[in-house]
Amino acid sequence: MSFLKSEPFTYNSSTIQLFELSGLQRIEHLQYLAKEDKSLPKDEGDEDYLTSRVSSNLRVGARLIAMSLWQGDTSKDIDSLHHEVLSGWPPGMIGAGELFVKTLSDMIPVPEPVPEPEPANEVKNADAVAEDEPICAEKP
Repeated sequence: MSFLKSEPFTYNSSTIQLFELSGLQRIEHLQYLAKEDKSLPKDEGDEDYLTSRVSSNLRVGARLIAMSLWQGDTSKDIDSLHHEVLSGWPPGMIGAGELFVKTLSDMIPVPEPVPEPEPANEVKNADAVAEDEPICAEKP
């Protein structure tokens, strides 16, 4: 019995079932992120920084997806699934899948709806008193 949410993920007319991460998987994901961050060059001016950052982002996204896929197929280990995602999914699909799993797992904040501004009344009611006009009992 699984308490984890799952939904079909579609990309370029291909569909696969992805799952919410468990609590343990979230902890493992944070540990993996910390390890990846330590492996990056600290100086953004380093000529390999951008390449390292992009590579790291792909590895992290693929790992998150592998953890999600594992919930549907525990016969494979996460490292094997990670390699399958990295070698078989295009970068755009990895990014979209990572966002999908994070959203499914409530790992990113849902933006609060922005209230729509009230439409301005273009025609003023003659009986309405303007807010900026003082009210007095004397006749002008």
